[in-house]
Amino acid sequence: MITLNRRNFIRSVGAGSALAAAAAPRITLAADSYGDNILIFVFQRGGIDGLSFLVPMDGHDDRGHYEALRTHGTLIPSGSLLPTANGWGLHPAAGPLIDLWSNQSLALVQAVGLPWANRSHFEAERYVELGTPGNRFTPTGWLTRHLQTATNLPESLPLPAVVTESTIRVSLLGEPSAVAMRYPNAFQLDTSNYESEQEAALGDIYALDDLELNVAGTQALNAIQLIKAIDWNGYVPSNGASYPVRLDNVNELTSFGYEMRIMAQLIKEDAGLRIGETDFGGWDTHNDQGNTVVNGWFYDQVRDFSEAILAFFTDLDVPSPNGKTWAERTTMLVYSEFGRRVFDNADAGTDHGWGNNCVVVGGGVNGGQLYGTFLGLHDDFLFQGADVWATTDYRTVFSEILLKRLHQFRMYHVFPGFEQEDYEAQETGVVSGSFHDPDFGNPEIIMKHGME
Repeated sequence: MITLNRRNFIRSVGAGSALAAAAAPRITLAADSYGDNILIFVFQRGGIDGLSFLVPMDGHDDRGHYEALRTHGTLIPSGSLLPTANGWGLHPAAGPLIDLWSNQSLALVQAVGLPWANRSHFEAERYVELGTPGNRFTPTGWLTRHLQTATNLPESLPLPAVVTESTIRVSLLGEPSAVAMRYPNAFQLDTSNYESEQEAALGDIYALDDLELNVAGTQALNAIQLIKAIDWNGYVPSNGASYPVRLDNVNELTSFGYEMRIMAQLIKEDAGLRIGETDFGGWDTHNDQGNTVVNGWFYDQVRDFSEAILAFFTDLDVPSPNGKTWAERTTMLVYSEFGRRVFDNADAGTDHGWGNNCVVVGGGVNGGQLYGTFLGLHDDFLFQGADVWATTDYRTVFSEILLKRLHQFRMYHVFPGFEQEDYEAQETGVVSGSFHDPDFGNPEIIMKHGME
């Protein structure tokens, strides 16, 4: 079934930082079916140009403004766009996503962002992943706080959280069960001849007590054994799913396609995965964006992204042990730290902006629809005359998914400082499902949990 190797756990996570991560107590009550659901968080690092991914078409009130703003080579002809709803069309390379849109498995929320504009990659990314905009020093990530306070997870999960990157991301900062696994075949102890002996010795040491270091070390060893047992090289995706290949080598998957295949295989191994995170970077297109030319940079980015997402959910469309398909149990949240300016620059690129799209795919998604409030591209509706105005706080969309897909209701802990009235005013309806009444708590509770 499954195999883990410790080499890359030590290398990629870091023996000091990961193994000594603080572990808040996890509260476990009777599991419900929502405790079986899985969340995959895809971070489009670099700030994707949302107005090149989802574009007003001919007949839309903003098409004329869009054409006037995009005069340096980033404009996409209306006839090339793939129609969605309300006069908006997806980028011409996003054809695979139209399949998901058509079967109502994919939705987009427009004009999403931080509660105020921040055009710094470093700060905006950190605020998103910590879940505490305005506070860069929160000691845990938003996914960590979800895992630590979820009330419907089984008491024992072999591999609850995985990042298919070389290091644990800030979203899972402080979560000792999280494993970074960029190359599963190399996930092992960094030793040539005595790996089994080292594993046995470390297991004895970690079993001596339940200190945080020992708990994290035991988790790492368990993960190694789990990952080792999986046949990563012989994997055949289900339903003929075809992950994207590199343009310069059709025998090799793209980086993102490979990461999505790893995630799908790990999910189908029933290893207990509940939270997965991966990155798709390269969206910081200040020049030569390449929107319309096949093999142009942005064009190929969108192709890679779209093909990988379709392959992932096609691969997961097989029965799981609880009676649903893995695809029905899995919800994917795709977000970027900010959007880009509404106008392009003289170098045929776009600079940092504010509001952007949020893509939601998979189980429980009320797909085939656009959500959120897009004010428009006229000067009167732009932030500082340059950016799409973010009318939906990103925490609203994240909270909806936690509430309705994972039955997480302790919003005061996951997103401290986020007000219930703001959530209720901006709630989009992008996903469905029963949920507990959200508990946004109060300042005293926030202080109690160290989120001041």
